[in-house]
Amino acid sequence: MKRFAVAQTLIPISILSALIGGAIFIYSCSFANADRPEKGSITFGAVKKTPISSAAQFTPFRTMFADIAEKVVPTVVQVIPTKIDTVIFSNNPFYQFFGDPFGLNDFMGKRQQQRRVPPVEKREYKQQGLGSGVIVSADGYILTNYHVVAGADEIEIKTSDNRSFEADVIGTDSLSDVAVVKIKEKVNDLPVAYLGDSDKLRPGDWAIAIGNPFSLASSVTLGIVSALGRTTGNSNNYQNFIQTDAAINPGNSGGALVNIEGELVGINTMIYTQSGGYMGIGFAIPINMARKIMEDLIYEGKVNRGWLGVMIQDIDPATREAFNLSPETKGVLIGDVFKGQPADNAGIRRGDIVISVNNHPVRSANDLRNSIAAIHPGEKVPLEIIRNNKKLILNVTLTERGSNKLYQSTKTGSNNENTEKEEHAAYLGITAANLTLELSQKAGVDKDTKGVVIIEIDPNSQVAQEGINQFDIILEINKKPVSSLKDFKSLTKNLKTGESIIFLLQRQGNTFFKAFKIR
Repeated sequence: MKRFAVAQTLIPISILSALIGGAIFIYSCSFANADRPEKGSITFGAVKKTPISSAAQFTPFRTMFADIAEKVVPTVVQVIPTKIDTVIFSNNPFYQFFGDPFGLNDFMGKRQQQRRVPPVEKREYKQQGLGSGVIVSADGYILTNYHVVAGADEIEIKTSDNRSFEADVIGTDSLSDVAVVKIKEKVNDLPVAYLGDSDKLRPGDWAIAIGNPFSLASSVTLGIVSALGRTTGNSNNYQNFIQTDAAINPGNSGGALVNIEGELVGINTMIYTQSGGYMGIGFAIPINMARKIMEDLIYEGKVNRGWLGVMIQDIDPATREAFNLSPETKGVLIGDVFKGQPADNAGIRRGDIVISVNNHPVRSANDLRNSIAAIHPGEKVPLEIIRNNKKLILNVTLTERGSNKLYQSTKTGSNNENTEKEEHAAYLGITAANLTLELSQKAGVDKDTKGVVIIEIDPNSQVAQEGINQFDIILEINKKPVSSLKDFKSLTKNLKTGESIIFLLQRQGNTFFKAFKIR
């Protein structure tokens, strides 16, 4: 009974609560509706623009970048490569591998020739990529990256006005990451980019990147030229990148980098990233370099690069001091000259320092490599060099490098001592020995090579830190020849801490200089 009485009391309370809640809801709704303002009774935003004073010279900035984009965007296209994989399926793999193991065909009276592998089915799987390209001629030539079109079976071009075309690859150059494609259809009215002069760029110049990142067509990003002459560490490729902080992302490859005049100055090619996306460091191929390669591919079907026939290296402070060069001197050190090649024929020697090619200064090994490569084989060009602190000009007729060809150093000869007695001498953590027949074989050099061989290096020594290795051949010390341990001892015995020393070394058939201050 008591329990029942409690239940009777709870029911009216719950009903009362519901009634009160409903009343509150109705009241609040009616109050909100009654309190709403009439349309148009509120003024949104300030009545007057905030007065902002700006110098008259900044007025053109209001539309400058939009004006550039309006003109340049139509010259940048989407390049859509498609790779097609064909897979063959058998409808009955049991028959394909085992035939008729139970003899059913014979039992049913079927003739032997009727036994066949079941029909096969071919299926094509298409995988699409996405990149960008720049229209460089009204009849449909397009400049893009090698890595955008490499391995493509089909290429589709989409313009900014939504037209679509099929295209063929005209030529590619993997060493510079440049490719040229051409629209198959006959066209003559395409918008064309104006090719500027990338040699005139300076760090700090405005840079505008246009492309199709992440399939977002005709995207425009703004930045500056961060640096010039960048490389990414692959010494086999020809690199002279423009670095920019204009946002470049996957899909921008092959797109345009333009200057403040709307001139094409680079072809966007790669980014530095730890996340897979933009981190403020992008790279573009200078248009002067890309144009030369493009013209070779279109007119000749391949890239023809000049060949000098030397081993080269940058000049570090220790090398500069060892060669008595002034701090202002910029150039490239010749580490080796290949026998019978253009440099050898022109009289260039190991130890020469090249300071200009064709009247254009060179400041690094990469500069020299690119400068020579940009000159067609057969052309005669002046090289300005420093030899024994004197400037000389030598005329060199460049050739084309032969593929898979081995080149021999100019300076080899008979070892004066030609001794089989293995003596040792130590200096700076180096243990050296005369080049006996056995040691010549271990070091992989000709038995008649002049020099002494490093048979052991203290791993904690300065020479080990400088990158000198076991079985390197010492050919010279401080530009004096080393034919034996006697020479080695004579040239090292009076050297003191703080002085510069420069070795001429041979490793795997190539010679190079290594200089440092003795600690």
